[in-house]
Amino acid sequence: MPAKEKEQEEYELIPISPLRRLEKRIEEVEATSQSKDASEIFKDVIDIVRMNQQIVDELAKANDALRIEISKLPSKIDDLVNNLNELISFIKASASEEATPSYSGESVRPLAEKMDALIETNKKAAENNQSIVSALEEIDRKLRRPSTPMPMRKPMLPPRTVPPRTL
Repeated sequence: MPAKEKEQEEYELIPISPLRRLEKRIEEVEATSQSKDASEIFKDVIDIVRMNQQIVDELAKANDALRIEISKLPSKIDDLVNNLNELISFIKASASEEATPSYSGESVRPLAEKMDALIETNKKAAENNQSIVSALEEIDRKLRRPSTPMPMRKPMLPPRTVPPRTL
């Protein structure tokens, strides 16, 4: 071969197994198409096209529904971000209030008076409870102390007479 023909020829490396499968498939189609009627083949093709169209329609509907749901997300995300920002501002405000309490003496005075009265009431209740506990301890001590037995006296009853028995 001349050198020009070698340069003009193009070579490509492709795997043989897919080609072999295609050859087998073509042979199968040729073998089955001879046994089938042309109208049956067209019916099969039309059925396949219809099924394909139904799948495409369902995908389009699902895609539209998904688009609608996705279009709702930005507003919901904005609401979420606003709520989080508001929560963070509340947390920051409460943290600053805890760090530097700004209570005026007049606004806290009624609360302080009520707390003082409550403390006094609790002290009195504690004292009363302590006196009750000491009284109960005294009673318990007296009950547990061994008592000295008193001498037993016979009762002063007149003697009883027993009537005679008859048999």
